[in-house]
This record gives sequence, structure tokens and C-alpha cells, in this order.
Amino acid sequence: MVKAVLMAGGKGSRIRPLTLSRPKPMIPVANRPMIEYIVEKIKNSGYTELVVTLSYLKNQLKHLLNERYPELNIKYSVEKQPFGTAGGVKKAEKYLDDTFFVLSGDVLVDVDLNKLLNFHRKHNALATMVLTPVDDPSHFGIAVLDEENQIIKFLEKPAPHEVFSKIANTGTYILEPEIFNYIENRKGEVDFSHDVFPRLIEEKAGIYGYVLDGYWNDVGRPKTYLQANYDVLNKKMTPNPPGKKLKESIGRLGDIWVGKDVEIDEKVRIIGPVAIGDGSVIERGCTLGRNTVIGENAYLEKNSTIKGSVIFPESMIKASACLKDCIVDSGCCVEKGSFIERGAILGSSVQLGPFSRVTSGRSIYNSVVILPDSIVDSDYPIVT
Repeated sequence: MVKAVLMAGGKGSRIRPLTLSRPKPMIPVANRPMIEYIVEKIKNSGYTELVVTLSYLKNQLKHLLNERYPELNIKYSVEKQPFGTAGGVKKAEKYLDDTFFVLSGDVLVDVDLNKLLNFHRKHNALATMVLTPVDDPSHFGIAVLDEENQIIKFLEKPAPHEVFSKIANTGTYILEPEIFNYIENRKGEVDFSHDVFPRLIEEKAGIYGYVLDGYWNDVGRPKTYLQANYDVLNKKMTPNPPGKKLKESIGRLGDIWVGKDVEIDEKVRIIGPVAIGDGSVIERGCTLGRNTVIGENAYLEKNSTIKGSVIFPESMIKASACLKDCIVDSGCCVEKGSFIERGAILGSSVQLGPFSRVTSGRSIYNSVVILPDSIVDSDYPIVT
């Protein structure tokens, strides 16, 4: 029986502080944990056997998956130390005796798994790598295909002078159990891109490339995280945000998804797409601009303005604050008159004093208290 392996053990260090209190696959995208988009894709494709590799904050993921997906047969493989992508899959070898998919729990990819399986079998492949065109290949592995779609050249994260292709590895694969013969048992990390795939190419063992024509986002940085939210809001990735859609009316334009028990004053202006989570309150005079996500039980006081930003659950934005293209983690309090600029991140439980300003691209780590009238123009480290 074909199974799916979901890699969900990474620490997500590039998108801190959002991963200080949760594993990266549990970061919400448009009010739904990121990992749910991948699990829904697997389930809706007809696959019910799932193996999840875990490490960092593993119990949070176990609880979520067991609660949300009781109909799936989920096995867990826990790594006490990093094994790498290939090493982590090899540790789960006892569960994998047939063809299996490998997907990342923190990468959004809208690939048709059944078409991928058919391609893999048609080519009698040992390994099939899902590829996609990119503008900047420096962050990814790049590949060259022959006329039969066999990969004949591959390089992980090339330097500018080494770029020979703009077709990139998405981190999504379909593999045969014989792949384990190519994964060494050794201490330390064993990686598919560095250690396994180059050997398959060298030995002409049968590694093929499937070029994706659907959505893909390697949600590794604040910019790509915000883009993932925007893309779900703009229906480039399914499913839609949770909640019911409001009908358009005066002051309510575009797609607006609203959860249960939400209070929105009639003098609030909303320009969609916007998603508002269960139990949130939005007071008189507020403005929600395009590509805004408000999490569950958030509170927006009067005359606050939120545009292109993601507000996590339980946060409070006080009167006349202004947030643009930024991220505010759960349990924060942004005091009145404050301004958060593009690309900034507030970690969980941050207290931003009245009339303060957080400049573009800055990060404030969890539980930091910022005094009134401050200008935050550097990153604030972890407070222990």
C-alpha cells in the first residue's frame, strides 16, 4: 500500500521567533496550521497511511494530528537528534515496504499526488523529484533533465557562478523502498540532496524529475510566510480560510471569511481578501486592508488599521495603532498609537508600549516589553 512520509522535525530557525513556542509546521497560515494543508492534500488524494517524522516540540504535532485526523492511520518516528532528511526517512524504514511519498510539513505544494504516482510508475523510477521553475535558485537544489525526464545533473544551493538551471527541487519526492540501499547508516545527518541524489545520478539508478505546474512555497522566511497567507486568501492554494464568507455591502468589499462568534462594528471598513478567526472583536472605526489575517480571539480597539498583516490568536491591538505587512504572534499587546512596519515580527506575549515604532524587518523575541515612545530599529534577543 502506498504511504506518505511527512517530515516535520525541523526547528524552523529562519523564521524565529514564530518557532520558539511551536514547531514550524504548526504556524498558522490563514488561520489553519500549515501542516493541515499538506495532510488534507494526502487525505483527499485517497491515501490513509501516514508516517510523520518528529523531533522539535513533537508532542504539539502529535496532539494536533491525532485530534484532527482520527480517520488516518498515523505512525510516528521520533528523532532524538537530527538525522537529516534522508536519515530521518531511513529511521522510519520499518513502516515503509512499498512505494511512498515524501513531503515536508512546512512546505506548501499543490501537486496532484496521483498524477505524480502515475508518472513515477510509467518511468519505472527508483526516485522521482518534484521540480518547479524559480527566479532565484540560490536557496534550492537545481536540476537538469534529459528528454526522458531523467535527472542528469543536480546541485544543492549553487553559488551564483554555479547556476546551470532554474528548475528547483521542491522537497517533494516519491520513492521505492530500494532507496534505503543508498542511504548510509552513519552518525550525523544524511541528506537526500547532498548525499543520496548525487549518487543516484552518478550510478544512473533511475531518478526522474516531475515538473510541477501548480503552487509551491518554501515557507522559510518572514517574506515567504506572509506570501503564503496572501496566496491562500487569493485562492492560489486550497482550501479557503475557515469561516463563512460575508456578503459584500457598504464598507465590506471582496472576499471576507469570518469565523464563529465574531463581533464587527458596523463602522468597520474591510477590503478583502481578509480572514477573521473565531471570537475576535473589531471595534468602531477600524480598517482592515487587503491580505489581512486576524486570528482567533483577537481584539482590535477603535480606529486601528491593519493592512497585509497576520495577527495570531489572543493578541490585542489598541486604539489608533497601525500595522502594515507585519506579523504579530499570539498573546501580544500593541498599545495605542503604535506603528509596526513592513516585514517586522513580534514574538509571542510581546508588550509594545504606546506610540512606539517597530521599523521594517525587525524581530522582537518572546515576552519582551518595549517602553512607550520607543523606536525599535534593531532585533531584540531572547529574554531568559
